[in-house]
Amino acid sequence: MKVSNIKLQKAIINIYNHLYANAEKKTPHGISKEVGKILHTGMYLEEHTLNKPAFVFNKAEEKMLQNGKANNFAKFVRDSYQTMNKAWEIYDDAEKINLKDFDVAYTCAQLNGVEISDPNRDVFGDSIEIFRSQWAKQAGGQFFTDSLVTHLAMKLLEFDPRKGDNLVDICSGTGGFLLAGLNRIRELLESEQKDQKNVEKRVVELARKCIYGQEYDKEVCSIANATLKARVGDATHTFVMEGDSLAFSKFASNDSRIKFDSQTCVAGNPPFGTKITIKDPKTLQHFELAKVKARQNDVVPTKLTARAPDILFLEQNIKLLKPGTGRLSLVVPYQILSGPQTLYIRKWLMLHTIISSVVDLPADTFQPHTGTKACLLTLVRREKPLESVDEIDEYNIFMSTPRWIGHDRRGNPIFKRNLEGSLTDEPLTDFNELERAFELYRQGKDFNQAHDQSFAVSSKDVVNASLLQLNAQYHKPSEFGSVQIKVNKWKTVMLGDVVERIFYPGRFVRGYVDYYQGAVPFYGGKEIIQMVIGSNKWIGHNHPKLDELTVKTGWILITRSGTTGIVSVVPEAWNGYAMSEHVIRVVPNEEKLDPYYLLAFLKTKYCQDLISKGVYGSVIDSITPDFIGNLEVHIPKDKDEYLKIVEKTKEAERMRNSALLRTHESIDSLNGMLIG
Repeated sequence: MKVSNIKLQKAIINIYNHLYANAEKKTPHGISKEVGKILHTGMYLEEHTLNKPAFVFNKAEEKMLQNGKANNFAKFVRDSYQTMNKAWEIYDDAEKINLKDFDVAYTCAQLNGVEISDPNRDVFGDSIEIFRSQWAKQAGGQFFTDSLVTHLAMKLLEFDPRKGDNLVDICSGTGGFLLAGLNRIRELLESEQKDQKNVEKRVVELARKCIYGQEYDKEVCSIANATLKARVGDATHTFVMEGDSLAFSKFASNDSRIKFDSQTCVAGNPPFGTKITIKDPKTLQHFELAKVKARQNDVVPTKLTARAPDILFLEQNIKLLKPGTGRLSLVVPYQILSGPQTLYIRKWLMLHTIISSVVDLPADTFQPHTGTKACLLTLVRREKPLESVDEIDEYNIFMSTPRWIGHDRRGNPIFKRNLEGSLTDEPLTDFNELERAFELYRQGKDFNQAHDQSFAVSSKDVVNASLLQLNAQYHKPSEFGSVQIKVNKWKTVMLGDVVERIFYPGRFVRGYVDYYQGAVPFYGGKEIIQMVIGSNKWIGHNHPKLDELTVKTGWILITRSGTTGIVSVVPEAWNGYAMSEHVIRVVPNEEKLDPYYLLAFLKTKYCQDLISKGVYGSVIDSITPDFIGNLEVHIPKDKDEYLKIVEKTKEAERMRNSALLRTHESIDSLNGMLIG
């Protein structure tokens, strides 16, 4: 009977925990290497004895092995390992299985019923990935990238060492992207030949030749090497070198294994951090994205500006690529591809590269370690940089917004349900469908049916976007795309053209005060749609920013950060209240557009979908007043229809204000009865 994915995952975690606690070699390198020997042995037994799975035990035998009564069985595994190694020549002749008999038996008992050479799933690769995730948890989780993301990166890169490609990751971490490249090699080879011995030998040969990386942290570097060595069974080759990947000298020397302007494929997940900036001028001087021009008296001097590491790593990775052909697939913070403050990065990107694809990764991708949102950006380096965005030629960009990553925000695996509602052992993810859609896209075939969250965008659409937005959500076709705004029934205006002002106050020290007669109630964004009239927070009547903070009856409110796009209007009961800077104020112009029509329009599903496209930010979702001002408002030309909407909305708001006042009166009365 086939072992489920859930049981396999539990079994591998059990093996890791047991060996970490009991084996003589407790390091990631030691555990990975020894389990790799057993997995290769099982793979050999399945290929050459045709007994599949290699390890099958009844309940009594399994219990015996798990309790350490395993001398004869452990000897069988050790002898089989020696036979495998003579046939496949994977490990050095002197290499033995360096585990106690009890540990060998326990490991094999956990693999009971698992077909290691199953062509429909990569048991070996999945096992190493689970080990890697366990190490990452012990190291704080910051080095782990989900295998669904790394596998997708190889697909989008179309990495193929048979055609001369190499694969480099200069922020290797625990080796996830390089491991995905190695698994990609295996997939390609297995698709063209079935002889497992030849596949294994060719995998090792190609991996030694074309997969290498660099990692700053010594301990993490050792984990990366242990991961890759265990996967290929090669204990002699160093895949990942230790070094500072932002140092110019590391890649400028002819003696370097990784050099500028020479790599065919680069991938990775550089460290993020807006709070961590690189300030050393000796480092910054080598990066165009760290140089800022400021016009002064017709002279344009250049100054160096501290930058977050993810910005510098983006440029560094691109500079490694062969001009004209080199490809990069990089995890980048969502902010880089969406935010107003990072427009200069997107402009630089469009001038120096051809964007191949953008995938907005699911929000839980890096949970539970961080809630940072990210995109997987894939591109090709241009032969020569362009001078202006006006020179950008038209080409298609594949984009996608997958929904699920296979685990929740706590990091726990989640699984699909069948039609009856029962859980299956299949992870809840749509990455397989995404990959299939990309394959069809590359073949010039219809791909939307394969994955309804994938689509193509013209480079000209990016150029014409207000801020050169590159995130997929911005360009995603509306779910209301079938709605046709007919010219003869509607007129369209820009929201900013029909209101007096759109703004929010700057940040300030709130300085809350205890209530006194004349103190001003203060509301946050979450309260703008609640039936409240009182407040637990107050600011002084003489607060220096009171004029900026107070709102007036009839102003429209839109939450701009955190939970974005919630729309409300200031009722009469809130006139003169202070509002958080996290709320955008829209001051209506009744002569141009009735505010109650605008309020209704902003709340429609159609407009809410438009607002969602303007969300940016890697950690906190945000929208800007400029984006709101650029929304197209559709107004029915039929005056009666227009007035009906206005009157219904106005009546609803009158009733809301009345309800607020009555609720407040009731609560005041009850408070008086209870506490006097």
